[in-house]
Amino acid sequence: MNNEQIQRHQQADALLKTVQQQQGGGQLKIFLGAAPGVGKTCAMLNAAKELQQQGTAVCVGLVETHGRAETEALLQGCALLPRKTIHYQNQQLTEFDVDAALALRPNIILVDELAHTNAPGSRHKRRYQDIAELLKAGINVYTTLNVQHIESLNDVVLQITGVRVQETVPDSFIDQAHEIVFIDLPPQNLIERLQQGKVYVEEYARSALEGFFSPANLTALRELAMKIVIEHVDDSLKTRLDSRGGQQHLVINDKLLVLISNRSTHDYLIRIGRRLAEKRGMSWLVVWVDTGQVQLQQDKARLQSAMTLAQELGARTEILRGPSTWQTIIPFIREERINTVLVGSGTRKWRWRKPLYQRLINSGLGLEVSVYRDPDQHSRVNHFIQPAETFLSDLRGYLLSTLGVALASMIAVLSKNLLDPNNLVLIYVVAVIISGLRFGAAPAVFSAIFSFFSFNFFLTEPLHTLTVNNQEDISRLVFLVIIGLVCGPAASRIRRQFLLLAESNRYSESLQRLAEQFAVADDQNVLWQALTKELNNALLAETHIVQFNSDNSYDIFPARGERFSEVDMAAIEWTRKQAAPSGRFSDTLSKSSWSCFPIAKNNKTIAVMLVRLHAEKYGFTTYDMDIINAMTQQAANAWQRIHLTKDLESARVKAEIEQLRSALLSSVSHDLRSPLSAMIGAADSLRLLDQQLSSEDRSELIDTILQESRRLDRYIQNLLDMTRLGHGTLKIERDWVSASDIIGSALARLKRYSPDALVDFQVNGAPPLLYVHAALIEQALFNILENAAKFTPPGEKITIILEQQQNTCTITIDDKGPGIPEALREKIFDMFYVVSDGDHKKNNTGMGLAICKGMIAAHGGSVTAQEGAQKTGTRFLVEIPLPLNQP
Repeated sequence: MNNEQIQRHQQADALLKTVQQQQGGGQLKIFLGAAPGVGKTCAMLNAAKELQQQGTAVCVGLVETHGRAETEALLQGCALLPRKTIHYQNQQLTEFDVDAALALRPNIILVDELAHTNAPGSRHKRRYQDIAELLKAGINVYTTLNVQHIESLNDVVLQITGVRVQETVPDSFIDQAHEIVFIDLPPQNLIERLQQGKVYVEEYARSALEGFFSPANLTALRELAMKIVIEHVDDSLKTRLDSRGGQQHLVINDKLLVLISNRSTHDYLIRIGRRLAEKRGMSWLVVWVDTGQVQLQQDKARLQSAMTLAQELGARTEILRGPSTWQTIIPFIREERINTVLVGSGTRKWRWRKPLYQRLINSGLGLEVSVYRDPDQHSRVNHFIQPAETFLSDLRGYLLSTLGVALASMIAVLSKNLLDPNNLVLIYVVAVIISGLRFGAAPAVFSAIFSFFSFNFFLTEPLHTLTVNNQEDISRLVFLVIIGLVCGPAASRIRRQFLLLAESNRYSESLQRLAEQFAVADDQNVLWQALTKELNNALLAETHIVQFNSDNSYDIFPARGERFSEVDMAAIEWTRKQAAPSGRFSDTLSKSSWSCFPIAKNNKTIAVMLVRLHAEKYGFTTYDMDIINAMTQQAANAWQRIHLTKDLESARVKAEIEQLRSALLSSVSHDLRSPLSAMIGAADSLRLLDQQLSSEDRSELIDTILQESRRLDRYIQNLLDMTRLGHGTLKIERDWVSASDIIGSALARLKRYSPDALVDFQVNGAPPLLYVHAALIEQALFNILENAAKFTPPGEKITIILEQQQNTCTITIDDKGPGIPEALREKIFDMFYVVSDGDHKKNNTGMGLAICKGMIAAHGGSVTAQEGAQKTGTRFLVEIPLPLNQP
């Protein structure tokens, strides 16, 4: 990629970032200070008053005055939002009311103390999460923050002040700030304010001066705050310059890798990585290598915490799987083109093996390797304290390995006279391999050494001593030790790889099964049932899907008898609106017994997934989150496909309806006009020529009116029948009736409308009984007979044959008309389709046969047009299934 391409990419990224800042909701303005008491709150209030004077709607959501008179004076004349009361342990606590702020929707709202931890029972655990919800709703927010509360500076602040700050704000949230205003006050002036009681009351002020508020500490914190503001200004300037496409002086290609372990706390390493990446302008990622070793519950929790912290600080996180960290990370470094690696100093299990950082330095990859030791002494000490769970697990492995060698010794002693001594060695080798496969490398090495002494004691001369006199026995013992030391660790590595493969296959198979079910799912009910089933199996948890309807009601898949509690419903509703996780194991409405995850597509929450882990699980692992994210994404894609298919089908139906409407208008305009014109003409003749007409003429005109009115009635009846068929309102009221009776009724109607028609009705065998709606079947047969009568020449017969063929009633109707071309035999059953016959076209709306097909199909039958007997005319074949149990 050349410089011009790089410049275009940077310009595109900068424009995208600018658009996101302008359209991504409300804007955040942070008033940053080096320490409490520098005047952040007052500066925020003064800025708000200036905007208020300019006509901007400003509301004070929450401001902590701490009893300061000057701060309270600035609040006069400001619109104050009432605080929310929370009852906790017989106490009444007040907190910022998020719902009231969202309902009021001011242009700008002031919320003090960004790093504050909310009282238990609040919607969110932290106040910055409340502010994030306001920003997402499009409300601009002014807030205050001290530099020691920035997450990536937590370890630096510990080194400066000796105090570990517990309330921190993720850097990724601070990066969203549209503007950061640095509120500065020289350390000496701040100390004077503290001594005058303008920051804390007297007893707190004295202890603060002796600790946190020392001149050296304040100066260092002041420098940190300046750096934060400068970096933010530089980032804003670079974005503006990039968006204009100006010539760049720096092309960034560096990438930082932070390598962590689940055996020790590496939060400090992630924070250092954030600061280093930000300072150098590098992209960075946090990686953990899963080597297949058994993870304790505290290891899983430690890893999940580290990954969550990395994501909050803006890092990309990866989990790699391989036999060892060294063998897995080197190919990854080459593939990702990483040039800077950050690792912890760690501890060495084997003194003969070089530490990981030393091997990275000697890898020849041209890496910059930075090694850090945990600054928190307590975490270093606790790292060497072996948990009881680990100790018991290791002890169990050694004991069972000892029993395995003892069993091998017993078998070898009993087989001493049957097997060659060289083969007896293999019995011990099998025990060592089993120990390595089951318990790992250390118990396998222990088994090899124990096997050496056991073989020497029981199977070498002199017996029951550790003395060896035979040169061959010495060779066997050396061979046994070498094989054991090699095979044991090798078996352990195979075991770890097998565990990794099994874990990977388990998730892959779950995703594959889900994808197969989603591929054939044509209904969202089937979709949600498949999703909950696979998640239940993958997570060993109870899973439900809550889908909201347009009327704010909701459906649960699968259904559950219990109702959700108020906290559960609040979490579900919040996840639905914010499209973000909430509930148990999260910082939002964590008192809920369910963990809520959104299923979203195109920034719209489709449904909310509820997961309740079993009692033996204490949180979601990284693997759990991976499977949840993958499955919810698949579900969202499948849901979109189903709805797109329905939309396409709806569009196709609408297009067909439009075509039918056009055909109807075309047909009605001609075929309905003819009988109306004939009726009107005959009626006018009767009215105007009443006295002049003979009785025969008068009777002929009346017959004309009756015939044309009946023909018009049939057209209208056909229209009504097609309307009912098209809208699915045709009711099938079945009853037992003879097929010959139905045909007889249709022939009687035919005689009334076509008295000259000749019909030959034949019944082969006993007429079958049908369980049908007799009137509908009669109407269908009448339409076919009427069509046959229209096209059959005078003097020719219409032949009807009724017979039963196995479980089907067959009615064959043959006419002697001109016939229908083979290419048109399917189309004649389409609505409003009329076979072109030039000027000899019969009066026909083209609905009769379409109605016939619809009525017979409603009974599970079929009607087809075929070539007539002796290759003349048309044969209509009607087939109606017979019930298996007839009366």
